[in-house]
Amino acid sequence: MSRWATEPEQVTTPSRETRPASAEPPSRDPGAPRPETLKSPHFWVRLVPFFFSALLFLSAFFAIFAPFPLLITFFQSGRRRFWLTLATNTALVAALGGLSSLVLYLVFGVALSVGLAEALARRSSLEKASLAAFLAVAISGAGALAAYSMQARTSPKAWVTDQVTRSVDYLVKSMPAGTDSTLDPAEQAEELRRNVLLELPSGVAILALMMIWANLLILLRLSPGGIRQSLGLDSAFHQKWKAPEWLVWPTIVSGFFLLVEVRNITPVSLNLFRFLMAIYALQGLSILSAAFEAWNIRGIFRSLGFLLAVFVMMPLLLGLGFFDLWFDFRSKFRQS
Repeated sequence: MSRWATEPEQVTTPSRETRPASAEPPSRDPGAPRPETLKSPHFWVRLVPFFFSALLFLSAFFAIFAPFPLLITFFQSGRRRFWLTLATNTALVAALGGLSSLVLYLVFGVALSVGLAEALARRSSLEKASLAAFLAVAISGAGALAAYSMQARTSPKAWVTDQVTRSVDYLVKSMPAGTDSTLDPAEQAEELRRNVLLELPSGVAILALMMIWANLLILLRLSPGGIRQSLGLDSAFHQKWKAPEWLVWPTIVSGFFLLVEVRNITPVSLNLFRFLMAIYALQGLSILSAAFEAWNIRGIFRSLGFLLAVFVMMPLLLGLGFFDLWFDFRSKFRQS
């Protein structure tokens, strides 16, 4: 007989404190919730994607994460449920936010989610998936701009200029009287309008890039449906990412035309340079994450380090990303 078996003479009858064998298990107690009731929280969780993206977008502060619930739905529940959640969230944004919010949500929420999800579903690389999402945002944004300009019976450039002028005039009028006594209010408004129009293309492009990067990073970290594994990535993929090497040449050329001003070329170079440096800032964050991992810096100290790098030491972050092609900072951090 096995040494773990109970000897026949050791078997005792249940005492009063021992629950009889015929008694119903505690989980089946009549007063306990039924199995059907225990499953009910999952039902509410499944309803969250149908409205959560709209709430994130309308909150303004968390609008950058509005595509995330849609992406989770795509890889956990499939395309049919994904398109259904798109419809319900779009309807909520239209009902609660109006036409302007609806257009912005279609561009930065719906188009971005569709482009990124479909590219990842086809096992595209991170760069190609990000490019697909960026093109989806650009095409939908251009379509929305064309529709607005056609409605106003003007050119897209004139429509944008008019909207920026109105916004700048409102902002200048709302400023306190003694904010800047060195400039006339009209001159101040004109200078601000000119700067906004000059940097608006790169500002919108960087916003789209940040939304793609943030949602893609969280999506792959959580890996719903095993999407990260299907792409052949490990859990430390964000610490190894590098921008394509050929990007260094357009960055150098665009930087050159910032030093040597050429009419009609320098404004384009300025926007291109700012966008490319935003990409290198992401590479700098990747290098910084690898350094924190090598130095075993975790928790709140790692979060404080990222905040300090982004808001205080941005030139250092840009330098890490841009010069990593020649110096390979990750290997030096590991050696240290």
